[in-house]
Amino acid sequence: MLQKLHFAQKYLALSSHHQAGEILTSFTNNEVAYLDKHSLDYARLKGVYLTQIRQFSSAQNHYKKMLEIHQNDAVLLNNFGILLLNFHLFDEACEYFKKAVLLSSQNSFSGLINLSRCELGLKNVDMASLYLKRAKEINNLPYIGLLTELNLALILGDLSGARQSYNKIQAEQKIAPYIEHRNEYECLLLQYNAAELDSTYYSSSRPPFACVVQGIEYGIWNSRKQ
Repeated sequence: MLQKLHFAQKYLALSSHHQAGEILTSFTNNEVAYLDKHSLDYARLKGVYLTQIRQFSSAQNHYKKMLEIHQNDAVLLNNFGILLLNFHLFDEACEYFKKAVLLSSQNSFSGLINLSRCELGLKNVDMASLYLKRAKEINNLPYIGLLTELNLALILGDLSGARQSYNKIQAEQKIAPYIEHRNEYECLLLQYNAAELDSTYYSSSRPPFACVVQGIEYGIWNSRKQ
């Protein structure tokens, strides 16, 4: 069973959902009953799989069941929070992110970024800025964090900060163009260019939260050992 889970994780990392699904559905009923109770790897991977193939209702039921058994697993809490955003349940999602951050020192960096983005979805700009600042104190922001930083700068009308974030994003894009978060990136690019051309853009045109994204464009923790 462990070897099967190892290969399922590899396939999910490659977005080979069909192959991962074949493995995760190959277990017998007795094996599933055992794995549900005793394998965090299985609980995490199945949740990621169901979310990535957009079976959101099944994923929600899975996470609820697994969190009754594994109440303090930060990975399950984080990924369930991401799933809840697809149902626009921001308040509930933020609570799960907070629990994940408190329970996991190893993943608090990415957890703080998710929490910042969740608070941004609630239009709590001050809290979103606070959590992102805490993440930056731990490490340099990854691409998804830089997008969040740019979004916050634009919302706050901080054009200097927006330029810094924009330049970092462009540097990342030159190293390795990102396919993920494409819609968010393109939206922010339009907002940034408009702000550069006209500093009064936000007072007269699109709402400042136009580029806030939801759901699985957040950072799913897709590792068996986190």
